[in-house]
Amino acid sequence: MHYASQWRADIASSIAPLIARNPHVGAIMIGGSTSRDRADSFSDIEIGVFWSRSPREEERLAPIEPAGGVFWELDPYDPEADTWMEEWGLNNLKMDIRNMTIDGVEQQLSRVLNNYETDLFLQQTLSAILHGIPLHGHDQLKRWQERLVHYPAELSEAMVRHYSGEELREWCWWVDQLLTRGDIPLVYHSFNDAIFQVISMLMGLNQIYHPGFKWLRYSLSELHILPSHLGERIDEVYTRHPRDGLKMIRSIVLETYDLIAEHLPQLGKEIDQARSNFLHQRQQFEQPPSLPFSLSPSQESAS
Repeated sequence: MHYASQWRADIASSIAPLIARNPHVGAIMIGGSTSRDRADSFSDIEIGVFWSRSPREEERLAPIEPAGGVFWELDPYDPEADTWMEEWGLNNLKMDIRNMTIDGVEQQLSRVLNNYETDLFLQQTLSAILHGIPLHGHDQLKRWQERLVHYPAELSEAMVRHYSGEELREWCWWVDQLLTRGDIPLVYHSFNDAIFQVISMLMGLNQIYHPGFKWLRYSLSELHILPSHLGERIDEVYTRHPRDGLKMIRSIVLETYDLIAEHLPQLGKEIDQARSNFLHQRQQFEQPPSLPFSLSPSQESAS
């Protein structure tokens, strides 16, 4: 582990026993860039805390003073993410604490591993657990990580189906329209959307729990199946003229579809349809189309 990650891990290891004083804490881990040995000068320290029951506010705050920290923020329970989050500082270094119940993690594991749900937040949570460094409750975290080692083939197909579909329908036509009208901010927004869909498809194809979109160069380095020179091409999209960017993303998406058809041939018909939807161009009209009725003179002049 390199220096920036190691000293953050050391701080987390010193704080963990203070959190573990509570008997309802079943496991603690280091997450984020530190656990993956990617920390840099921008990195905070992410700690995952797993409880046998829902934590109370005073329990979440209890470790701050003994650790010499300063309270910053206490978020209420987020039912969609099934988490409680708080932030506090150690001489301005942010401690990002994410709390879940053990039962909550079990349910999320089941939703992804058994029901093959593709929700990005669920994927990120499981990715964090898989790469987490145990600080307390090692056996519990080991059991979760052992379950996550096997990535279901059904989940791979579900990810590809979900991210190859509606979000990219008529994408080429849409971006051509935006470029023609000069809506450049929306052009780059659409570039982002397409690239994120490609990355998500590739995560499923490569059977990797989606870690999110930060640290993209590291995520791409873990992929074995991907369009050639993908990272360099993505960078170039944002440095070339937007028209060139459109052409480059078009090629990237089509190459991704080809890879899916090659490695998941059972999805061949669905990928053919996704490709057709992606390339579909709506008809443009300079003059009124043929109509089953006649336009009035005022309507003709208005047109």
